[in-house]
Amino acid sequence: MTQILLIGIAAGAAAALLFLAPAGGTVLAFPLFALTGLPIAIAGLGWTVIAAIAAAAVGTATIVALTDWIGGVVFVFLFAAPMVWLTRLAGLSRPIDPSEPDGGREWYPLGRLLLHAAIAVAIGIVVVGVLVGYDPAQTVEEITAMFVDWLAQGNSANPPPTAADIEPFVRLNVALLPSTLAILALAMVIFDLWLAALVARMSGRLHRPQERLWMASLPNSALFGLAAALIVSLIPGALGQVGAAFAGALGGAVALVGLAVMHALTIGMARRAALLSIVYVLLFLLGFPLIVFAIVGIGETFWRLRERRFGGAPSS
Repeated sequence: MTQILLIGIAAGAAAALLFLAPAGGTVLAFPLFALTGLPIAIAGLGWTVIAAIAAAAVGTATIVALTDWIGGVVFVFLFAAPMVWLTRLAGLSRPIDPSEPDGGREWYPLGRLLLHAAIAVAIGIVVVGVLVGYDPAQTVEEITAMFVDWLAQGNSANPPPTAADIEPFVRLNVALLPSTLAILALAMVIFDLWLAALVARMSGRLHRPQERLWMASLPNSALFGLAAALIVSLIPGALGQVGAAFAGALGGAVALVGLAVMHALTIGMARRAALLSIVYVLLFLLGFPLIVFAIVGIGETFWRLRERRFGGAPSS
């Protein structure tokens, strides 16, 4: 138990440092910030959920001490709490045949793990918005003024855009902010969890067997939840913002399934690595191609593209 707590303390301190990386203003600020959940996930996957809880507590206390309570709220609900919950689920298993103790174990399905990640992220976005305060009108005004001041500092001979020119663009992006934040947060959580599993497996600490990530499938309830969230997101006001957060997170999860389909369907294809690299670069630079993969993920539910490709579960 002492070793577990020490690992948790060290992981919490590391997570806090990664969370505070943007304060340094370096080029690596965002990449380091995106890895905030990694130490907690490594602790949880390699040293049980108790280590993850200890890491979450230490990280929160450190951030509150060095910044303020707002930083602690963001850390807890966007990184710490989702990672604690997901590492607990990832460690769940049961015997395939209870009458044969050595007959192998069935682990918590990857698809349901992805669904829980999306729900946890959406709840985190909503809670942070409620506790910190989110006023779209004020946000639009502040961002528009910031852009006007920034563009006015240029040396161009042409007159800079006015607030009236910039506001429609800013208003659109602020309206999409709950969804885009949920998608970004889900991507960071899933990437950190995957990387933590890789580290824990290489160190011999991960008991869960290696799985084909490109065969992960969401339960059908995720699509019903996405449809409901999209409908709620059309409602003006706070309720619509809550719906947008859940729509973004669930839509991001469906898009990840679409990416898994792409990985599966391109197995054995010439120059597969180059194709996948181009796709991920476009996703990183543009973002909107994610919609295409969300459609693919939805289509996979009805047409079972991967099963058709392999004639059932692939042999390798």
